[in-house]
Amino acid sequence: MPTIYAFVKIFEQEQYAKDFVSGKLFMNPIRYFKDYRDAAGELRGDPHEGVVGWYQPNKIGLQIGGHVIQSSDITCPVAIHDPELLNKNAFCIYSLNSGNYQSIDRETLEDFKRTIELHESCFGLGNFCVVILNAKKFLDRVESSIKSNNLSANLGLVEYFSENEYHGDFSPEKRGFHKRSLFYHQREYRILIDTHCSLSSPYILNVGDLSDIALLTTPEEFKQQLRISLPDRSTT
Repeated sequence: MPTIYAFVKIFEQEQYAKDFVSGKLFMNPIRYFKDYRDAAGELRGDPHEGVVGWYQPNKIGLQIGGHVIQSSDITCPVAIHDPELLNKNAFCIYSLNSGNYQSIDRETLEDFKRTIELHESCFGLGNFCVVILNAKKFLDRVESSIKSNNLSANLGLVEYFSENEYHGDFSPEKRGFHKRSLFYHQREYRILIDTHCSLSSPYILNVGDLSDIALLTTPEEFKQQLRISLPDRSTT
């Protein structure tokens, strides 16, 4: 399992960033992200959010009212969504994690840094960001708040799949944690809660003041200031 070193959350408005530092985790339903349309490319919005199954056209056939649609006539993968999952609320945050790296040395240091630093395409999410400097304390506070509010929740890293290769259902225990590989650069960690409400509406999870483990900055400044050092004093 990858090691998470820190979290970064990007915001459009400074006040939203300050609200997060104060401990307010604003959580939209997954349906919101499915229906959201970005002005330039896919950033927040993803029409395939909440997908629970993904079927390649060359491996399936469809029948509608006795009419058979051959696989050769299906132009793109078929995505299956779960309405119940779409009503769950999600808090999404960028994670600086080790990914597939088992160890780092002088030769791999530069590549490792490029792997964990904010991808420039993420800058389109906003001009302000909050860096969570202690991932464990943050998650401890999140889990404590979830428990005190008697909420059902799942937490974990999002898994990315190849939209042109993957075929089949996603495991039930990881539903809500799958996205197409074109979003891989977002390195998302997700907090998914079930408010047991039949209507899709935003939810604010208050985890308490985070100012002792949070730094308010900008995406550009964060990328410029990120440094990685090894025990042998190699740095980048």
